[in-house]
Amino acid sequence: MFLRTRNNDSVASATWNEFLHGLGSTRDVAAERAKEKAGSMRSTLSDTGSEARHRASLALDALAGRPAPMRWGWVVAAAGIGALAGFAVAELLRGHPVDEAVASLRRQLSHSKEQAEEYVG
Repeated sequence: MFLRTRNNDSVASATWNEFLHGLGSTRDVAAERAKEKAGSMRSTLSDTGSEARHRASLALDALAGRPAPMRWGWVVAAAGIGALAGFAVAELLRGHPVDEAVASLRRQLSHSKEQAEEYVG
């Protein structure tokens, strides 16, 4: 009977130690995940805070009557898109049948002019 009690005590003690070890590693994993989440939230809140400060500054400038700063990035992007669109249209119209028709009409008119000059003179 004493043998069984000692055996049960040792099993219970070993199980308890295993439980404590598992609980400790679980605590470490939970602490690590909490640190990661806290870092992520800190970054998000920092970005949100800087955006709020920027907007508040713009609002104060508007209330004070100061003009909004020029957004040069948008101006450059619009100019680039316009240049690309112009280049694309020019490439599409290059060698177009309208150009050939105009050239043909000019040749005919110059030929007709030469015939008229010969006839008159």
